[in-house]
Amino acid sequence: MKAIIVHGGTGSFKSVTDADEHRRGIEEAVRQGFLTLEKINSAEEAVVTAVSVMEEDPTFNCGRGSVLTYRGDIEMDAAIMDNNLNAGAVSGLKRILHPITVARAVMEQTDHVLLAGAELEEFVTVLGFPREDNLIVPKRLVQWKEELEKIARGEKTRFGKSVKLAKKAEEYHSTCGAVAIDDHGRMAAGTSTGGMMMKSFGRVGDSPIIGAGTYSDSFGAVSATGHGEKIMKLTLSRLVAFFMEQYPAQKSVDIALERARYFDCECGLIALDRYGNIGIGHTSKDMSWAFIKDGHAPVIF
Repeated sequence: MKAIIVHGGTGSFKSVTDADEHRRGIEEAVRQGFLTLEKINSAEEAVVTAVSVMEEDPTFNCGRGSVLTYRGDIEMDAAIMDNNLNAGAVSGLKRILHPITVARAVMEQTDHVLLAGAELEEFVTVLGFPREDNLIVPKRLVQWKEELEKIARGEKTRFGKSVKLAKKAEEYHSTCGAVAIDDHGRMAAGTSTGGMMMKSFGRVGDSPIIGAGTYSDSFGAVSATGHGEKIMKLTLSRLVAFFMEQYPAQKSVDIALERARYFDCECGLIALDRYGNIGIGHTSKDMSWAFIKDGHAPVIF
């Protein structure tokens, strides 16, 4: 049995065009990921392929489409994990188009799980990953300038805290992720993100935190997207995997999302259990997702 699911983030689409761009992007990612499954029969390779496609697409908040920090630069996070508890993650990565491949290198070429900071830069240099100096896309630059104007007007602080009582609709968190299972029953999960717009002071989100934004074990594989701070507090992906010890993927996702709603966590989840059952859900207004199972035509949100 082969299956792959991808997500392109959660939140609220700003327009029909925005939703269409997500559909186009995730369809390409899931098709390329399943093609890898067919050719190589490797869940890990399929996840890396699908996530890499989205990292190249400026539609998504990862790789080339990453949001900007308060300083106006890009710091990316990524993680990958398989059903044997092999895992690798990176945080604060700069000038790399495909953070998911660096996360895989951490998993396969070190005894560690998570690398960050200056040592991560040295790791990238030693392994010879190509540098990319043109990751900032125009729409992210516009968003950054708009956020600076909000701070100047006193509508929010530089830490991202709103100073208004009225709750506004969340913008779209276009973190990308994928989960897959191959004919050998091997499972893998991967997540990649540019993080939170205007983040500062070394902020690390949920995506590279094993058990929060990314998780896989012998019961299933999970990738999360949404409000990273709350996802971390709930260890949301591990929670889904825990429920998959007893329930199919969809029921496990549904139970986890009920807990997320209780704590007002805006998030989305994709999951596969060890039997190839699919689980997809979100507490936000929208989430972009797509899956292909057993070679059938892709199902897209």
